Amino acid sequence: MCSRNHRSRIVSKIFEVPIFPLPNVVFFPKTLLPLHIFETRYRIMVQDALSGKNKIAMVLLKEGWEKNYFGCPAVYSVGCVGDIQFSELLTDGKYNIMLYGLHRIKIIKFLQNEPYRIARVKSLQDAHFDLEHFNEKVEAENFIFLVRRYLKEMGIKNVDEYLRVKVQTHSLESIMNHVATFLDLTVYEKQELLEMDSLQMRYLKLKQHVENRLMAVTVAKRVKFVPEDPRLN
Repeated sequence: MCSRNHRSRIVSKIFEVPIFPLPNVVFFPKTLLPLHIFETRYRIMVQDALSGKNKIAMVLLKEGWEKNYFGCPAVYSVGCVGDIQFSELLTDGKYNIMLYGLHRIKIIKFLQNEPYRIARVKSLQDAHFDLEHFNEKVEAENFIFLVRRYLKEMGIKNVDEYLRVKVQTHSLESIMNHVATFLDLTVYEKQELLEMDSLQMRYLKLKQHVENRLMAVTVAKRVKFVPEDPRLN
């Protein structure tokens, strides 16, 4: 018997949105992203967004972006659109903003390149957890316990500052996306997670990343350094 494909309530639609490409950020839905906006083109972008639909889409720059950063370097087509929840215009014209991730998007076509990029995008739907064979609450509790173990093994003292999500108030999707944001993965590993259409597959892959890192740090702690015998030189 085939399992049913559980889809989110987001209706797939096509719309236009400003694109903010960065080389070191992968933005996930249901997470917060603080940004300091200092480049002139992106100050204009924020100003236009604030006077418009209040939306900006974050995408990851592809490798080799340094050669054409001030032009139009290549980007990954899958990103995340965010709502500007807070903005502060500084005296020097720069901005501090806070984005809240709404949902994933895929770039269809760039419509404008200057002063900043605007693209026609399509909202992407996520296949939800298969609740017939998957207990989301139990998984969330176990996952938070696993992440706590890893952070403590890494010597993180302020674990609660990293894990600002709780099973009682946050969905497993929120929890895993939050963890994916701060976990010591490469941006390309994070991009791979973002591009997964299934929440369950994304969760299982992220869980595997945490388990592998926990095992590595645990084994490393057990290995004792034994200095060489100088008499053998």
